[in-house]
Amino acid sequence: MKLHEKEIRSAVRSVWSTQLGLEIHDAEEPASRSAAQKMTAAIHLSGDHRGGIRLDCSRLLIRRAASIMFDLPVDRLSEDDERDVIGELTNVIAGNIKALFPGSNSISLPTIIDGSDYTVSTLDVKASEAFSFSLDGEHMTVTIFEHRS
Repeated sequence: MKLHEKEIRSAVRSVWSTQLGLEIHDAEEPASRSAAQKMTAAIHLSGDHRGGIRLDCSRLLIRRAASIMFDLPVDRLSEDDERDVIGELTNVIAGNIKALFPGSNSISLPTIIDGSDYTVSTLDVKASEAFSFSLDGEHMTVTIFEHRS
């Protein structure tokens, strides 16, 4: 799987800019896999490309996004609000990236994981590429993967 990094990064930055009015920046290293509060959303692609797109994001960054999307102070947000926002962001990012793959592809509904100490593993992965971003010291990583069969 050879992806066009420039187009992927542009698609992710565009979603954050358009949806939230925030300018995320490219980062060199993936988001830390530490036990810090984080959230993950994954969407699977089916069709001519079989794989998926995963967004790993600091909880603080998702809370900031949710505050903007729902026009609420951070202290009035619920966990459901946060899950809705990471799911929506992942869905829009996946829709934009899906268009970069040839052929006909569809996306699943997002799967959301949140907590302070977890690992996400995707089985039967042939290849993957991770693209890291940051905003005011908070990090997120978009990983695109392709299944073997």
